[in-house]
Amino acid sequence: MNKKTIIILSAIIFFLLLGAGIFWFYFKNGGTPFEEGSVLSKLFPFAEKRDLENQTPGTEIPLAEREGGALIQITRNAVSGAGFGTSTVRYVDKQTGHIYESDVDGKNSKRISNTTFLKTFESEWSYNADKLVLKYFSDEDYESYLPVKMFSASLGSGDEQSPLKGVFLPLAAKEVAVSPFEDKIFYLASEEGQTLGIVADFENKNQKNIFSMPFGEFNASWPSKKLITLLTKPSFGSEGFFYSLEPVSGKFEKIIGDIKGLTALLSSNGEMAIYSKSADKTIDTKIFDVKNKTSQDFNLTTFPQKCVWGKIYEDVLYCGTPIDLARADYPDEWYQGVVSFNDSIWMINFSTDESKILAGDTGSDVISPFLSKDEDYLFFINKKDNTLWSFKLR
Repeated sequence: MNKKTIIILSAIIFFLLLGAGIFWFYFKNGGTPFEEGSVLSKLFPFAEKRDLENQTPGTEIPLAEREGGALIQITRNAVSGAGFGTSTVRYVDKQTGHIYESDVDGKNSKRISNTTFLKTFESEWSYNADKLVLKYFSDEDYESYLPVKMFSASLGSGDEQSPLKGVFLPLAAKEVAVSPFEDKIFYLASEEGQTLGIVADFENKNQKNIFSMPFGEFNASWPSKKLITLLTKPSFGSEGFFYSLEPVSGKFEKIIGDIKGLTALLSSNGEMAIYSKSADKTIDTKIFDVKNKTSQDFNLTTFPQKCVWGKIYEDVLYCGTPIDLARADYPDEWYQGVVSFNDSIWMINFSTDESKILAGDTGSDVISPFLSKDEDYLFFINKKDNTLWSFKLR
């Protein structure tokens, strides 16, 4: 055995004995060898990385960068939508369709409806989160495909045994949006080759047909009391269009269009829109002035689906923003889950021209963000696993 081999074997034996001694010492004294500040935590800092998958709901996640707030995982299980009530957040369990509510920090969670809906994938909530439209895939066979069914419901007494009471929207209904200020819904339905736009209450009564077109593959949203928006289905290879529709008069106007991969979100006062477009394996994000019909560059690269406009502070925008944006055909490959992101959280105030990062790497791919009534909390779903999170803004 040569001298070099002896030295290597001696070093291996030394480190094995050292490691065994450290483990024995910590376990004897009731500690853990990788706890913060320990010898091994300094030698092997990877052991201190947070484990988001096993994080207990209702506990704070440490962030590398944040201002004031705490990032809280509200649910361990996947949700199919959420909304904010008077003081609590409510959400639909994706697996069962049961509805739960909890405090904004994820504590005191309880079930408030036991009606089972399997294969739920989305829910649209009223402004007080006491009503919702639940979307799910039906097991019934309609011409050999599984149609989307929509159930418009009101929550009962809040007891965990309370059933959901409501009505099914017509099978022809294929897209729905909920008013942010009133107990009204808007849905698109196909009839005799036409796409109809109907405003109704949550019981599908007091219907008013305000829209009719010979085509109608739109994503619908109701961001402002006075305006509904219709966005053509986004794809990197297709020219997209973004329209406004007045729920009272039915006035229909183009906001922006002829843009490939167009995704867009109108502000709650209807004066601005954030939009993104496909651009050579990446995206280009801009702000559009609705009145003056002008665009300006946005200093962050993100999708409008990662953003929410304030209602109290109408010139304020909160966005989840990808830290790294891999080259891909956007938005298609992001929708399909081919690529995903770790987002930071930003606040942009257009009245003061202030941009501020509120949280660094959240570990989440932010979608479906919404705000509490006082706009002190931001809620969002992590697209990676559909868990629900909250972030304290102030």
